[in-house]
Amino acid sequence: MARLLGSRLRFRSQAADTPVLFVATHHKVMTTYFTAVLRLLGAGVNLPYQKVHVEQPAPTSRLVLSMHGKLDLPALGAYRGVHVMRDPRDMIVSGYHYHKWTHEAWVHRPDDNGQTYQQKLNEADKYHGLFLEIDHFIFFYRDTLMHWNIADPDVLEVAYGDLMGPDRDQLYHMIFEHLGFEGRQLALGVDLMRLFEAKNRTGRRKGEVSAKSHLRSGKSGQWRDELEDDHLAYIERELGPVLRKFGY
Repeated sequence: MARLLGSRLRFRSQAADTPVLFVATHHKVMTTYFTAVLRLLGAGVNLPYQKVHVEQPAPTSRLVLSMHGKLDLPALGAYRGVHVMRDPRDMIVSGYHYHKWTHEAWVHRPDDNGQTYQQKLNEADKYHGLFLEIDHFIFFYRDTLMHWNIADPDVLEVAYGDLMGPDRDQLYHMIFEHLGFEGRQLALGVDLMRLFEAKNRTGRRKGEVSAKSHLRSGKSGQWRDELEDDHLAYIERELGPVLRKFGY
């Protein structure tokens, strides 16, 4: 925090000639974490920061968090980015538990029959509720992930599991070096990543479950304990190419 408080006095803005720097993530893939990191980093290095959902960032934005990875990259012009991916099966399980209690507006919006998505999840048993969540994932993410270019040299692909692993500190450096930060700017980015690690934010170790928390568990591979064979067969049929594309 001391580095952050003094940073704006030392760093000169390069916004006019800086490419768009972005982190693209997805629902239940460290969105809250990167919101905190990038918001403070933008203030510290004097780059205009913006968080977007499915819309494009403003032309003046230079540090962007894409919450759902739905950026039109050619429309950005020059860019350098980081894409954070998690096993879709874990995203589905985490989303299922989260959507049963979250206060996000969309889950409380009635459909044509007057029923909200959250009501459907809570009225269904777990077996059928997980199928609802799988269908939601397919509708919202399948096309985005199928069309994502994992060979783009300007985008660093980062696995969620690696960001939770023992070598994450090296990965923090790789992320900000790829985005073009160096010196004190690089050190600030790494410091912020350390500051907002899951244990520091929640006081819980990775894998410890909190039922009504945005970060419920954070554990990789939790799908093995929650998805049944019927769920896995359906996921393979509908999302198998996505799983193999990203190495899951």
